[in-house]
Amino acid sequence: MLSKEYFEDLMHGRKQSSCWGAVLAVLSLLTGAAIRLRRICFGLHLFKRKGLPCPVISVGNITLGGTGKTPAVIQIAGLLLRKRLRPAVVSRGYGRKDEAETVIVSDGSSMLADPDIGGDEPVLIGAKLPGVPVVVGRNRHQAASVALQRFLAEVVILDDGFQHVQLKRDLDIVLVDAGNPFGNGRLFPKGVLREPLAALKRADAVLITKTEGARELEALKKVIRENTHARIFTSRQVPVDLIDFHGGKVLPLSSLRGARVLALAGIARPASFFELIQSLGAEIAAVCVYADHFRYQKTDLAKVYRKAADANIGMIVTTEKDAVRLKNMNAEGFWSLRIELSVVEREEWNRFS
Repeated sequence: MLSKEYFEDLMHGRKQSSCWGAVLAVLSLLTGAAIRLRRICFGLHLFKRKGLPCPVISVGNITLGGTGKTPAVIQIAGLLLRKRLRPAVVSRGYGRKDEAETVIVSDGSSMLADPDIGGDEPVLIGAKLPGVPVVVGRNRHQAASVALQRFLAEVVILDDGFQHVQLKRDLDIVLVDAGNPFGNGRLFPKGVLREPLAALKRADAVLITKTEGARELEALKKVIRENTHARIFTSRQVPVDLIDFHGGKVLPLSSLRGARVLALAGIARPASFFELIQSLGAEIAAVCVYADHFRYQKTDLAKVYRKAADANIGMIVTTEKDAVRLKNMNAEGFWSLRIELSVVEREEWNRFS
């Protein structure tokens, strides 16, 4: 039976299939036609765009996941707080049980929804941003209106909003992963592009993420400049520490040096997480890879523990997003690697945002 992981491998070029490759190529052509038709309809004002009585900052991308939107949203919200503004984060909340429902994930002081109801990324954002309300809903205008009415938000940060053209925005920030910027350059489902590269012309700023160790950064900037006049910024993932999310104990990053670990990741690009762990001196003796937004069960935990025992591993390290989904399962012995996003052009970025 063909799995979701099999088709993801085809999209990322990790596997080849002449039959399914041809099918995906045809579907990609249909995706492109649908994108063009949608843009034409909005251009002719056949579909109405809705505005808000406050500035809207969209943080998005043109590929399928893995660019680091969540750390970017957290960084931007923190910057707005330091400017003494009242931001609110609005997201669709992918992977939750009912994406059509509008849910207040955090009111800025308390978490009001778990990952099943609010989505793993919004819950992580709410947990890391005290003082910032987080609201999710498929109808982003309605979710943003809740944030304005209930919490008197002065700025709305639209998480994963670049393709959500129904809601007017004042600033469009597009993230590009330096390690895997555009996949194979093909539209979904033949590739990982949600839109053609030409869509970058709608961006006000392009933030290149995960530039640590990037070899072709200048070449990537050249490609971006060929498709947009937007200001280009660069950023790095900065590891902070390790936290036992079951007990709350914190360890310094030096604890990874020379440690044999099992690395667990249920994110869009697990390879970047594994590379980060290795850069901190850890020996990855085993890995467990799951789909993005994967809902862990007790049986999954049992498999992880068995794999760790078989490889004589003393530490299981995972991402903060996975920690959100594992926290309520009494997952003992799991450590999440806390990271922050650091923009290289800090002063100009602070003025821009």
